[in-house]
Amino acid sequence: MLHFALLGPMEIRVDGEVRTPSPPMARRVLAVLLTHAYRVVPTELLIDELWGEHPPKRARKTVQTYICHLRKALGGDGGSGPGGGDPVETHPYGYRLRLQGCQSDVWLFQERVRAGREALARGEASEGVATLRSGLELWRGAALEGVETGTVLGARATRLEELRMRALEQRVAGELALGRHHSLLEEIRDLASQHPLNEEFCAQLMTAASACGQRGEALGAYARMRRAMAEQLGLEPSERLRELQRDILTGQGESPSARTAARGPGRSGEPGAPFHLPAAIGDFVGRLDELDRIERAVSGDGRASEVRVVTVTGSPGVGKTEAALQVAHRLRGRFPDGQLRGLLCRKDRTPRDPGEVLGELLAAVGYDRAVLPERVDDLARMFRGWAAGRRFLLVLDDAVSRDQVVPLLPAGTDNTVIVTSRCRLSGLPGSVTDVELGPLPEAVSRQLLTQVIGPTRARREPAAVSAVVAKCEGMPAAVRAVGGRIATWPHRSLADFAARLEDDGQRLEELSSPHLDMRRYLVESADRLPRSARDVLAALGRAATAEVTVADLALGLCRSTSSIERSVELLAAFHVVRPVVRDGGYVLRLAPLIRLAFAGGGHTAPAPELAAR
Repeated sequence: MLHFALLGPMEIRVDGEVRTPSPPMARRVLAVLLTHAYRVVPTELLIDELWGEHPPKRARKTVQTYICHLRKALGGDGGSGPGGGDPVETHPYGYRLRLQGCQSDVWLFQERVRAGREALARGEASEGVATLRSGLELWRGAALEGVETGTVLGARATRLEELRMRALEQRVAGELALGRHHSLLEEIRDLASQHPLNEEFCAQLMTAASACGQRGEALGAYARMRRAMAEQLGLEPSERLRELQRDILTGQGESPSARTAARGPGRSGEPGAPFHLPAAIGDFVGRLDELDRIERAVSGDGRASEVRVVTVTGSPGVGKTEAALQVAHRLRGRFPDGQLRGLLCRKDRTPRDPGEVLGELLAAVGYDRAVLPERVDDLARMFRGWAAGRRFLLVLDDAVSRDQVVPLLPAGTDNTVIVTSRCRLSGLPGSVTDVELGPLPEAVSRQLLTQVIGPTRARREPAAVSAVVAKCEGMPAAVRAVGGRIATWPHRSLADFAARLEDDGQRLEELSSPHLDMRRYLVESADRLPRSARDVLAALGRAATAEVTVADLALGLCRSTSSIERSVELLAAFHVVRPVVRDGGYVLRLAPLIRLAFAGGGHTAPAPELAAR
C-alpha cells in the first residue's frame, strides 16, 4: 500500500518501505500531484511551479524525466504501483496519480477536522475536541517541510497551515466550552505569544484568564494585542475583542462568543441587522440609465422565482463599485435584514477563496468563527440556511470568475446580489440582469471635474476643462485623480495641466495621485489573465500602430491564428480589447490609456514589435 505524508518532511512508503524520491525537483512534482488529488495536473502548471516565468527550452522533456523518476520510486523497478498499473497516469495535457487504495496524512487530517467540527456544531464538545486533537497530532512539522515551493505549492502549503491553525483554534474553543480553563491557560499563553496578531488566541486567553480569576492577565493580553495591531497593521482590535474587554472591566464573566452561541445569529427584523456597506462617494455623477436598470433589477419589479443577481461589469476604473454602492444605499429600506459586502480580491489583486469570504459573511451575521466548518460546501449550506426567509442585499465586489461567485449566492427569492467584475460572467444561476458600464460621456466627465475643482475655476477655462477630460477617456478614477491634483494648485492654469496631458510619455503619471498609481493600476488589471493573453496585450501595447490584426499578432508571437483569437476573446471579455470592423475584416484596438500602460513596459515578458500597417 502507498502512504503519502506531507504534514512535515515529505515521506513516501510503499508497503512500509521508504520510497521518497531523492531528486528535489521530482519531490516537487510529486507534491503538486498529491495536492491536486484525483485531478489531472496540466503540464503547464508543473512547469510554472518548477521554473516560474523562466522555464528552460526543454521544460516538457524535463518534466517527463521527473515523472519517470516518480514511476520508479512508487512502483519499484517494474514501474507498477500497488494493484498493478502505472502509478502515474499520462493524459493528453498532463498527469494524474492513481490513488485508489492509498493513504495520506493530509486526507486523514482533513477528515478528522471535518468530523470534529461537525461534532462541535452538534453540541458534542468532548467528541469534537478529541477528534480535532487526533487530527492535529498527525503533524510532524511544517507542511511540505524540506520541499522547495513555487507559487503553486506555496499556496497549498499556506492553505494547509491555515487549516491547522483553524483546527487548533476550534479545539481550544471546544475545551473552553468544557470548562477546562485552568488546564488550558499555559498552552493558550504560548499560542498567544507565538501569534501576537491572532485575535482568536487573544480572546481565548482573555476568557481563560478571566475565568481563572486573573483579570489583570486578561486585560494585559488585550493591551498587547491592541499595541501589536496598531504598530504593525495600523488597526484597532475587532468589536468582539473590545466587547470582551468591556465585559472583563465590568466584571461580566461571559464572553460575547458564548452569548452568540446561546442565542444564535440575529433573526429577521432584529435591530442588530448587519449593514456593513462602505459609504457611497458624494461626487457621483451620471450613469442615470445604468443606475435605473440596476435599481429596477434589485427592487424586483416583477416576481422572480429565484435569487436576483445583477452583474455590473466594465473596464478598470470605470466606476463599477461606486455604481453598485449608489443603488445599495438608495434601497437600504427594502432590505430590513441587512446589507453585506464580500471582497473577492485582496489588495494585491489576487483572488480570494470562496470559503474565506463565506467565513467572513457568516461571522458578520453572528456566527462564531471558532465553530464554522472548513469545507466550502458546508459553509455555503450554512450561509444559504441563514439567508432563507430573510430579505437582504449582498454586494460581491471585484469577482474574478463564475466559479468564485456561485458558492456565495444565497437562497431565497427575496434576496438580491450585486456582483461587480472586470469580466463578463456568464452562466450564473438565478434571475440574472447584466449591466455593462462604458466610459463616461464627455459632458458627464466635465461635470465630475467641475465638482472636484470648483465651478468658478472651471468656468474661467472651459476649453481647458474639455481638453483635460478628453485625456481621461471617460474614466472616473482618472478624472478624480487629475482633479485632485488641479485643486492642490489653485493658482496654476488648467491649460498647463491640459498641456502636460498631451505628452503620451507622461500622461499616466499626470493622471495619478497619492492614492492611485494609474500605470500600475492598469497593468495590474491584467494580472488575472493567463500568460498567453498577457502576451497578446503586451504586443498590442507596443505595436507601432493603434490598430493590429490577428494575423499580425500570430506572426509576431509565433502562435496560431486560433490561439490568438482565443486570447482576444478573453481580453474582450475583460473589456481591455475591442475588435473593430475595418475594410471587411477586423482590427484590434486598445483603449489609449491601457495602450500607454503596456507601451511603458507593463509586461514582465518581452513582447515582439509589430510593424505598422
